Amino acid sequence: MSNSKPVKSVKKSKKTKKINEESTLYYFRSVGCAFCKQITPIIEKLNKEGKNILVLDMEEPDNQGLHREIENKYDLRCGTPWLIDVSSGNSICGMRDEETIKNWANKQMIPSPPQPKGPPPPLPDDFENEEQVKTWKDGFEEWKKENNHMSNLPDTDEVFLKMKHQRELGQQQQANSPDGSPIEKLQYLCENRVNIIEEKLNKLMNHLGVK
Repeated sequence: MSNSKPVKSVKKSKKTKKINEESTLYYFRSVGCAFCKQITPIIEKLNKEGKNILVLDMEEPDNQGLHREIENKYDLRCGTPWLIDVSSGNSICGMRDEETIKNWANKQMIPSPPQPKGPPPPLPDDFENEEQVKTWKDGFEEWKKENNHMSNLPDTDEVFLKMKHQRELGQQQQANSPDGSPIEKLQYLCENRVNIIEEKLNKLMNHLGVK
């Protein structure tokens, strides 16, 4: 008979209280979190090997409260994914490789990933303006050189194409925007475009470890 331990997902405060007595290793995840989708199979594998890592879904209000309590206790700030040993505060914020996660589960202290020396340059106002695009790309390349102590920095052209693609999506959504005056439609487009760019920048900054 297998002795593997399945992933446990805490959804109620009573369950949380009960399971807290069984393990100090917590894994906070959320729906739509791309890094969570990569980490969850690693957690499942470790649990099958005999670990007892608790999976807490952030869509549950009780788990959101628990998340804030732990952040305040250790003066930490992290979204998802977040792996933390609540007995010591030893944690992993964001995506890390399987070996690092395994070391964390084995109670080894995990050093923080290297931090960039400031944020990357702001995106060009006009993605079709060659001069603005060149200025941004040159600035991004210079930023990468200043941060060569970090690994897996994104390719400049790849970042630009992704941002440009998001702009095109915004234009498509403009055609499907609610009926209204030209000013209302323009406002809708601008707000949508800003939200998309901010979301992508936040993902990039989280990936780079910028708080």
